[in-house]
Amino acid sequence: MMDPLDMRTLIFVSGFTSLVLFFCMLYIWEHQQTYPGFLRWTFASLLNAAGMILISQRNFITDFLSIVVADVLLLAAMMLITSGLSLFTMRNPRNGPYTATMVLFLAFILCFTYWWPSYPLRVIVYSLIQASLCLVAAYIIFRHLPAVVPGRNMTYFWFFILCSVFPILRAASTFTGPQEPAEVLSVSFLNQVVILVGLEVYVIVDIGLIILNAQRINHELKTARDEIKTLTGFIPICASCKKIRDDEGSWNQLEAYLSQHTDVSFSHSLCPDCAQKLYPEFYKKAEG
Repeated sequence: MMDPLDMRTLIFVSGFTSLVLFFCMLYIWEHQQTYPGFLRWTFASLLNAAGMILISQRNFITDFLSIVVADVLLLAAMMLITSGLSLFTMRNPRNGPYTATMVLFLAFILCFTYWWPSYPLRVIVYSLIQASLCLVAAYIIFRHLPAVVPGRNMTYFWFFILCSVFPILRAASTFTGPQEPAEVLSVSFLNQVVILVGLEVYVIVDIGLIILNAQRINHELKTARDEIKTLTGFIPICASCKKIRDDEGSWNQLEAYLSQHTDVSFSHSLCPDCAQKLYPEFYKKAEG
């Protein structure tokens, strides 16, 4: 079994790493291209760092800070990640269920900390909600992420599926150790491993989200280059009506094609030759 001091150190280092990632993501948000949802991921890193650091100080600070506040911060971080994924995939997150879940969790965690102290019940409630959020994230990635980043991104999908397993393992592992350990880090070896893996997952998720934002940037740059290549190559145009044939074989008006593939806008008027041809009587009066 790992020494509690070593556990504290590893958890603290994980929290510090998450704090460094917060500043990295904040710099990216301020100086590079980001998308809706990225700012939520950024502050999720901050909440995650604060939660980890508070957990590492268990028994040196109050239970309210090291249990209640720490667990709320970690769960809120996961909610920001999940809702941020919805925004990233151009969908509005439903904030109502997140708020209701957090209020319910807070009631449970206060109850199982003070009025009916139970370490296993605290872990079970937290783990079930965390697993549910991971499954929601996996669903968003599978169903909606291809709309902004081509492909199914099965690596991200299976990663979040795997992330949903660790909370369940942690809930199960609580029954192999003390029901209410005097030192929260002096739990069973299996519980220690699951705790460490679960906390490290947050750090890995932050890195993955940064990569995901970069993938979307690369996709949009590639799309823009393809558009430019289309406009600089040969464009099939009708010799009579001047319509343009697109890649799907449809014929479009010249202005419609250019408006779709460029930022050009059109305002319609008549040149003198066409004005004289179409409206000769008005043209003669204007000339007279």
